Amino acid sequence: MRNRSTGLRRVAAVGAALAVALGTGVGGAAAAEDEAVVTCQYGYVCLQPLLGARPVMVKEGERATFNPALQVTEVTNMTRVAYCVGGGLSYALPPGGTQTWDSSVFTVGPMPVPGACAA
Repeated sequence: MRNRSTGLRRVAAVGAALAVALGTGVGGAAAAEDEAVVTCQYGYVCLQPLLGARPVMVKEGERATFNPALQVTEVTNMTRVAYCVGGGLSYALPPGGTQTWDSSVFTVGPMPVPGACAA
């Protein structure tokens, strides 16, 4: 007759091995969540639409116009230049800056020289 604790240890070991192999263990769940988070790549301005859609990425130096307005929850500037964001809330976004609030965006473009966004 087998020892009950030995049998339980085997079941636990097999379960842990399967969880790791299938990526469903605690570590696997955390890794899956990390993969679901999309970070803004260097050289882009990223606009995170509402409702969890993939971010809209605007390459450094380029301008984007949205008609109808893009409804966003976050705008991140991972470029080397300041950007102007125009819409329901208009603001300047410095390099490395992030704004996290729900708003509508009509335009995104590099800040013009002498360094002010149009009102």
